[in-house]
Amino acid sequence: MVDHCTTSAPLISIGVPVYNGAAFLVPALESLLAQTVSDLEIVISDNGSTDATEQLCREVAARDPRVLYVRQPTNYGGAANFNAVFALRHPGARYFKWAAADDVHEPGYLAAVLQLLESDPTVSVAHSRTDDVDEHGGHVRAWGDQSLEADHPDVAVRFASLSQRNYQCFSIFGLMRAEVLASTRGLGLYSESDRVLLAELSLRGRLVDVPEVLFHRRQHAGRSVRQYRTARERIAWFNPRLVGRPVFPEWRLGRGYLEAVLRAPLSTVDRTRCMAQMLRWTRLRTPHLVRNVLRSALDLAAGRVAWRGTRPRPGTPAGHPPTRALLP
Repeated sequence: MVDHCTTSAPLISIGVPVYNGAAFLVPALESLLAQTVSDLEIVISDNGSTDATEQLCREVAARDPRVLYVRQPTNYGGAANFNAVFALRHPGARYFKWAAADDVHEPGYLAAVLQLLESDPTVSVAHSRTDDVDEHGGHVRAWGDQSLEADHPDVAVRFASLSQRNYQCFSIFGLMRAEVLASTRGLGLYSESDRVLLAELSLRGRLVDVPEVLFHRRQHAGRSVRQYRTARERIAWFNPRLVGRPVFPEWRLGRGYLEAVLRAPLSTVDRTRCMAQMLRWTRLRTPHLVRNVLRSALDLAAGRVAWRGTRPRPGTPAGHPPTRALLP
């Protein structure tokens, strides 16, 4: 646990979960520290890196008191580390965002998305347009409108769009109201749970982008989506404890969406309408649900997976003591 009693609360807390991210870590952190909104903290949770990540983080933390570095004793998996940086935030921070250890933000990013949140209480997540850059920062491609309806005023329309369409989950790195994110279950310890979390956030408000490209996603060989091509393979990133066990990725997604609807602070009418969208999701995904069962049965019969151990419990691992206070 981190003691925040003697520190003043920042307006924004930025959580940077990292594992062996030394290659692009410094420019990623520098782009956050150079934001025109300076009332912030950066909380880094190092998932037991074996490269130069620890040294680089400690050097940055020594130069800027807004940086907190926590090293986890082992690699708990990407999802648990995302939840860890949120748990380690200053409890008085009004806003929170996740930031990857390889992406780059323009200096005006926070000012632009903060303005959206502070001017419109119906917004739960604010992000910007995105482009892709290569290892050297060169432009690769621009991402336009993904034809989502995440900013629609109707909650059932938002939920249907985010649960039933295929899209890039850029908004998981948007600025969020900390109290709204705290009311969710966070990132689930299963593949594609970022989609479930965005859908759950849409049940609490709109997801809106500013039109300028202020967020640069780094494309490189070490990205998890390149190392793990399918949902079954990506479980190794989300939750290593499930590797070698039947994982039923589509069933886990469906359960996540359903629980999100049941937990959300919705009126009876809106909850019913969102439940109707879950019925539609089930109809659309029935072939995938059936394939999940057949695939797992074949894997069990062939000995490729096994029912063993206990199910990992959701939660945040305890971190080592920080190298310094969050703020002076």
